[in-house]
Amino acid sequence: MIKEDFAHSALPESSLSMLIAAARRQVKHAVASVVEPYGLNAYQCWMILLLRDRGPMSLSELAGRMWMDHPTTSRLVHALEAIGLLQVQPDPNHGRKVLIGLNPKKTLLMEEICGKVLEYRSCLEQGLSLEEKSVLHRALAKVILNLTDLLEDGTERKDGEGRTYKTKVLAS
Repeated sequence: MIKEDFAHSALPESSLSMLIAAARRQVKHAVASVVEPYGLNAYQCWMILLLRDRGPMSLSELAGRMWMDHPTTSRLVHALEAIGLLQVQPDPNHGRKVLIGLNPKKTLLMEEICGKVLEYRSCLEQGLSLEEKSVLHRALAKVILNLTDLLEDGTERKDGEGRTYKTKVLAS
């Protein structure tokens, strides 16, 4: 239920980018409150969930699936490895790559964490039909791809008032 206060009265007139930013902030804070007692942050939690769902993967694949750059992903991996939640091992199918996976010795702890986060996710999605979730998923994916294209081209653009700005070029 939406509260009748100033912040929520702005929802209908907020721009899409403002709503996305607000949703991101709320999700991050809510997940952090769930995993903070375990000494984790939201991004570490999302990494654990991803590896739990998909299995071991390379740093490049993990970075791509988390929509992060390699250095940030690497820092998260090393932090989780240092506390024993992740294992980094040579990829048996590729001599120069490593595979990042969950530490099987910490399965019970990670299942406890994941259970709480999945319970939170259920609350987050409460009231949304399967069709609404699917539409939202596709729409957000389009926004992410549009932003990726915008950030990668590095061209000069003009805003609605004629001011020139240059888009940031992402490092490969």
